[in-house]
Amino acid sequence: MLERPPNLSGGWMGAPGTLQFNFIHRFGVGDPPTRKVTNSPTFLLSYQLPLPLLIGFNYATSSDIAAAFPNEWEFFARYGRSGLALQGGYNQAAESFDGELTASHGFGAFRAMAVGRFLSNGYHSDTTRYAVGAGATWRLHKWVALAGDVTSLIDRRTGEKVAWGAGLQLAIPYSPHTLSIQVTNTNTATLQGASRGIDQVRGGFEFTIPFTLSRYFGRHGATAAKGGAAVAVPANATRAELRTMTFAPNRIEIPAGATIVWTNTDPLVHTITADDGSWDSGAIEPGKTWSHTFTQPGEFAFHCTPHPFMKGVLVVRQP
Repeated sequence: MLERPPNLSGGWMGAPGTLQFNFIHRFGVGDPPTRKVTNSPTFLLSYQLPLPLLIGFNYATSSDIAAAFPNEWEFFARYGRSGLALQGGYNQAAESFDGELTASHGFGAFRAMAVGRFLSNGYHSDTTRYAVGAGATWRLHKWVALAGDVTSLIDRRTGEKVAWGAGLQLAIPYSPHTLSIQVTNTNTATLQGASRGIDQVRGGFEFTIPFTLSRYFGRHGATAAKGGAAVAVPANATRAELRTMTFAPNRIEIPAGATIVWTNTDPLVHTITADDGSWDSGAIEPGKTWSHTFTQPGEFAFHCTPHPFMKGVLVVRQP
């Protein structure tokens, strides 16, 4: 959640082998004297394949996309690479094939993004609709960010508002979970729901729960020592740490043939896993170390599988 606002995906992709569950709950309070409370939850379930491809679905209740369908299903696949992401899917309530193109770029603590959306049967109206939007996040701390977005249908009609959202994005310390406290004038979190504003401003939250299935099956490399047996490493090995839910340092440059020794100083189990799956430490228990000699030159992004917001880059130079 720290890299995207409430109503835009930001081209988000998960860590390979991770099953992601997000619970989005939005609610509003009606006019007096009854002040009726309305609720509109959206549930997201997705899986990140070893390729840069995310597949999943959104299920929303109390949907206003189509009068005949109070419940809304959206099935999608998203491909992302180098700040660009393309999503395609099908919205069951609108009977519509929908798509989104996202471009994003980071500028230090600030990240900006722009989107274009295509709705083949927008709001079950037998009409193709288009929307454009933009958003940004501002990282105040490694665990705190501010976020906002605005999106508009290109051919807005009577009663259709510009959609907007704002959120306080939080990473829960020493856990893989994130939480967004947000306000918005949208109802559901599908592409169609997030493209059209409504009259009522809604409060709510989004809570994310990753399940790291790659810990139990799939491709793995050597597993870190769990007992405390000594591991022989060169005296000139580069030393690094997993500390306070970060890689320290998070960028390492070494010549080919050099060895890196990571020490886990956190009270939680971590991994050091290449994004392309070429190497994987396995579980590194608190206080334990993992070492690896890198012989292949190149630039490698890596992450912690249980805590996918922990990211780093390794540059292996020609000797």
